[in-house]
Amino acid sequence: MLKKTTLLTAVFILTTPTFFGHHASAEQDGDGSIKSKDEVVYANLLASGAINELYIVNALDIEEEGLIVDYGSYDRLINLTSMADINQDGDEIQFEASEGMFYYQGNINQDPQLPWNFDMTYLLDGNEVEPADLIGRSGSFELIIDVTQNDTMEQTFSENYLLQLSLPLQSDRFKQIEAPDATVANAGKNKQVVYTVMPDEDASLKLSADVTDFEFEGIEISALPSSFSVDAPDTEQLTGEMDSLTGAISDLTSGLGDVRSGLSDFTSGLNQLEDGSSSFQSGLSETATAGSDLVSASESIQAGLNELNTALQDNDTDLNIDFGDGLFDALDGFSEGLGDISTGISELGGHYEQAYQALDEAITAIPEGELSEEEIGELYAANPESEALNTLVDSYVAAQTVKGTYEKVQEGLAAVKPALDDLRAGVDEVSGGFDQFAASLNEAKESLDIGDEFTQLIDGVDELATNYGSFHSGLTEYTGGVSELSSSYSSIHSGIGDSKDGATELDGGMGELHSGMQELEEATAGIPEQMQEEIDAMISQYDKSDYESSSFVTDANNDTINSVQFVIQTERLALPEEEDTAQTEEEEPGLWQRFLQLFNWA
Repeated sequence: MLKKTTLLTAVFILTTPTFFGHHASAEQDGDGSIKSKDEVVYANLLASGAINELYIVNALDIEEEGLIVDYGSYDRLINLTSMADINQDGDEIQFEASEGMFYYQGNINQDPQLPWNFDMTYLLDGNEVEPADLIGRSGSFELIIDVTQNDTMEQTFSENYLLQLSLPLQSDRFKQIEAPDATVANAGKNKQVVYTVMPDEDASLKLSADVTDFEFEGIEISALPSSFSVDAPDTEQLTGEMDSLTGAISDLTSGLGDVRSGLSDFTSGLNQLEDGSSSFQSGLSETATAGSDLVSASESIQAGLNELNTALQDNDTDLNIDFGDGLFDALDGFSEGLGDISTGISELGGHYEQAYQALDEAITAIPEGELSEEEIGELYAANPESEALNTLVDSYVAAQTVKGTYEKVQEGLAAVKPALDDLRAGVDEVSGGFDQFAASLNEAKESLDIGDEFTQLIDGVDELATNYGSFHSGLTEYTGGVSELSSSYSSIHSGIGDSKDGATELDGGMGELHSGMQELEEATAGIPEQMQEEIDAMISQYDKSDYESSSFVTDANNDTINSVQFVIQTERLALPEEEDTAQTEEEEPGLWQRFLQLFNWA
């Protein structure tokens, strides 16, 4: 099948005068002139990839008949057009040719080379096997084709030519074919596996299959200029989306700066809150201690009033009304206790107001949330494994939660200071009442008139003793509440301290996160331009539309060269066929015989 295909190609070359395109005419030395020429480089490879035979078919479009001069260093020349001789003097080749197409073959036997190196490795059941030893065997077959650029030759071909490797496989011999990076097509009842190697690239191509009675037609390789033009894709939408992403990152970085600033203010406020809370806790403890003393003094007053009331109610004529220093000392102590409570409440209100103002300023400084779920999702898409981004989102959510909670309880927090002021005013009023009572009692002691005034005194003391019991109960409940609040507030104060420590740590983490986002912003700012540059570079790598052909044989032919093509074939691995009866008589080969010799068929 291969011989038939190649034969048809050769006949096409010989019978079609306009097989290749034409360049503008270029004059050569001699009587005749060449309009243009094409070179087809044929290479027969061993199964291992080593070059076995290399020759070039030169197709010249003769513009003016006469003596033609071409150039090339060949070991053997064959005229494929006529029986005329072709003379060679060094690199200069001369022959007579008529107007039209003229073909001749030049063989290179000394150190033949191609622009590419081919190395084929054959394996059967996992073991490397010599190609000839595979014939007729069965098993798990693997073929590895390594294609590399030949650095010892001019790089113009390897840099601009596209390689296509075709492997015809008989379906009755090769099953379960696996060929990564290849196109597998049906060719009649057989399979055709085709690999493509782009210009200026190396490749390692692999094929595996289950084989029965191994025979292989060989690998057909063609190389043509990658002269097609690659149109640049429309990247406006892609780069536009990247612009949106980098813009979102920039906005996020700016927002993080605002969050960090607000968080710093919040942390500062918590520090002030902790200081105020510490003073508040001390004042509350002092108030609780003073309350205990106040209850004791109140108990003494209540006992004295009850005793006095009982004595007066019994109307004991021998009653000795003693307004000694004990009663007045108790009244003075009680008044002083109320004064201490008033002072403690005043200090408590002052500390609370400082702490509340610091907390309000810190939380008010937290920016309103403006990031949508879509924007956060875009950030996660751009940084899928960023721990810093996770911390940022958690901090952002926590800050918004704190702000929302504060807005809900702000009214209650604002009402605490006025309530403390009212409580202090009430205590001051009670203290003033006791001071007035003590003064009145002391005055009554100096001018007491037994008679009607004594009756009035009895009634007043009875009423005072009765009402004082209710006051003493309320005072006991109040001081108990203050004592309980003092005991419980230590947990609140500890929580404020923990919040301050956490906010300080969060502030430090936010600083690191903001710095990281600034680095991310700087790193991603040029992504759209970089993407466009990479796309342009990739397109230019494969766009060889501006490539100009040069001769494979010698630069002396570059003025007339139109195209250079490569046709490469590895040897067939099959059982030997019966040969035709050999010619018994040697005779000078004719033109057709020479043509057959071109393809090693004669």
